[in-house]
Amino acid sequence: MSTLINPFNFESPADRWTFTDREELLPVLRQAMGERGRRLLLYGRRRMGKTTVIKNAARLAKVSFVYIDLAAAASLTEVANKLLQAIPKPREDVAAKILSLIQRHFKNLTFSAHGYFSLGGDFRDKEAAANLDDALNFINARADITDELVTVCFDEFQDIRTLAGDRGEWRLRGVIQEHRNLNYIFSGSDHRLLEWMTEPNAAFFKQVQPIHVGPIDALLLGEWIDSRARMGGLSGPGWGKDVVELAGPCTGDVVRLAKTVFDFHAAKRGSQAVPAAFDAIALVDLRDEFVGRWHQCSQAQRGVLRALSLGKAPRAADTLAEFGIRSASTAQSAIDALFDKQILTRDGERLIFDNPFFRRWVEANAA
Repeated sequence: MSTLINPFNFESPADRWTFTDREELLPVLRQAMGERGRRLLLYGRRRMGKTTVIKNAARLAKVSFVYIDLAAAASLTEVANKLLQAIPKPREDVAAKILSLIQRHFKNLTFSAHGYFSLGGDFRDKEAAANLDDALNFINARADITDELVTVCFDEFQDIRTLAGDRGEWRLRGVIQEHRNLNYIFSGSDHRLLEWMTEPNAAFFKQVQPIHVGPIDALLLGEWIDSRARMGGLSGPGWGKDVVELAGPCTGDVVRLAKTVFDFHAAKRGSQAVPAAFDAIALVDLRDEFVGRWHQCSQAQRGVLRALSLGKAPRAADTLAEFGIRSASTAQSAIDALFDKQILTRDGERLIFDNPFFRRWVEANAA
């Protein structure tokens, strides 16, 4: 009996890149990482593959690359620490110069025998925003000594406002505009990010090149799923199209469902493997996460979500009465709040759930 190996388990971003149709985007990013003074803004829905394409571009461009996820940081001091920890150790021929540079930029630092340095108390005691300034200035100066070009990526960049306030990006702009050895990539999923970054009164107005990362072509993605399933040892009718239709358009959702469907087929679950796998993810695997998300919603927001999960217009008079929503304006306020939480988004003119699995969970619990 042949052994089935699930081909949707990925060990590296490079493997995930094989199914994309973003051949035009990859060389743009690679070229930008090799030029001085580039500032890019990649925006699009969560789980669309932005981080994957950025990391793959850096890998293929073979450049110095520093990646920071702002959503995972509790403060700007933590961001600064992670930046410094992400810097590769210097070459032996410039280690002494780097040590001197460290001593000029920071106090109470130690330099290890392996070429790394650790932060001392002075770094913790300083103003958090100044910590980030110092870290970026140091990386720029270090790149000058080593004669290299470094790309710094701030992922989930909208969180700069959570960490530094509504004017956080203005301070950051003031720092990075002096950096000649650093390129910057800002990436994020908040639907307001493009406006925050590029409107006439924004800090980075005409300072960044916006790049939208949208869905992979549905036909191409479905064909890729079928080909990967065959590579994994499954034969028979393809189910890639059904997976994309049910979980799309976000790449992360599609691949997650494809992985589970493969396991269901391997367990001889038959023709109902796709909907059964979808329910397993939505109602079992992610249940605790969705319960927590639901508890954070107001009564009006829950009513809107229930209506949308059942295909009903949330501002219609009969919907308001059915789900106990006070008025159309109350429904609209709830919709706006759900947009800000990134629970809802738009597909053209259509109001939809950002996460199709959460929509299914709400639908199953809407009665």
